[in-house]
Amino acid sequence: MSRKSIWSVTALLFALMMVSQTVAQAPAQKAQQQGAAAAKPAGNLPGEFTLVSKADIAKVQKAIDDGLANDEPVRTVNISNRYNLGVYTLNSQPPGAKPGGPVMGFYHNDIAEVYIIASGSGTWRVGGELEDPKNDDLTSRGVKEIRGPGVVGILKGYTDQKITTGDVLIVPPGVPHSPGVFLETTKIIRVVIDPHKVLPLYPPTVQNASAQAPKTTAAVKPAPNLPGTFTFISKAEIDKTLKELEVPGTYGDRAVRTVDLPAINYRLGVYVLHTAQMPKAPKGPATSGWYHTSIAELYYFIRGAGTFVIGGSLENPTADDPDSYSTKMVRGPSVSGTFKGATEVKYEAGDVLIAPTGVPHIPGQTTAAPRDIMRIAIDPDKVLPLK
Repeated sequence: MSRKSIWSVTALLFALMMVSQTVAQAPAQKAQQQGAAAAKPAGNLPGEFTLVSKADIAKVQKAIDDGLANDEPVRTVNISNRYNLGVYTLNSQPPGAKPGGPVMGFYHNDIAEVYIIASGSGTWRVGGELEDPKNDDLTSRGVKEIRGPGVVGILKGYTDQKITTGDVLIVPPGVPHSPGVFLETTKIIRVVIDPHKVLPLYPPTVQNASAQAPKTTAAVKPAPNLPGTFTFISKAEIDKTLKELEVPGTYGDRAVRTVDLPAINYRLGVYVLHTAQMPKAPKGPATSGWYHTSIAELYYFIRGAGTFVIGGSLENPTADDPDSYSTKMVRGPSVSGTFKGATEVKYEAGDVLIAPTGVPHIPGQTTAAPRDIMRIAIDPDKVLPLK
């Protein structure tokens, strides 16, 4: 074969090899481009924020004083079609439960509760176990509207926990409890986490038509309790954490306690935000914010007043640094960006704001200081550390 022929064959083979590589690379490049597009976060996730004003809560509290059954829903909403989150209120009058004799109690199979003591003082009987446990009446108002399926019996080995204004009590599913003795009229905001959606949304909507009916329970005798323990957080502990936030350079959102709820395999955190003094120069509405991809939040405004920017969507959304302090310690995986179509919500002490997973938000202006906020983080994926 001549030298010219050898070079012709070599050139042909080289051309064929380049075409083959190009054809092979095209699908890989296309898949890579599609993966990059899929990785770009959305501007928001489905869901809407809910403001439950102090006036909304007071209206229900007054109705209870006027004869409405105690422990009533103020609002119950769906979070990402994954669980329901409710704000209830109850008024406990002195003396409450009578001392001496058997102490009746109950636990809930499905729901977890956070009791925020809005005013008053007394005791709450919690923990231990139920003697002679029996399944609660599935046809009762309590089961159908307030607490879902549960177990009743005589409380044994419980703690007679003192409670007063500003305290917080976390009661996981399966932990026995009941109201104790009250020294004065005591008003409690009861936050309900309902992963099996055994309680209806409130106010009623068409979504309620698909709500689950109370689950029937097998004929086997129920357990005296389920795994888990209650957590009491005193006002003094909350105030101590708020004071720590006044140290220069401290991150302005700190956990007081974060605990597991074993019966439903969720995690729950109580955090606080604090502004000690009014800003020297008032700011305009926030232009950028974030949303969380795992946790939902309920903000209870303890003291002061201000605004919260929430809702709408984020322009140019970017996933937060997974190694940052805020991601690892405070809010879990999140997405940040520039607000588009957000609402600037005014709040005052006693209001409650629900920020579902995927709804953009950020604290706005402080209009009355000191400003203290309790943030309850519902964490079904356990992305936040225990404390």
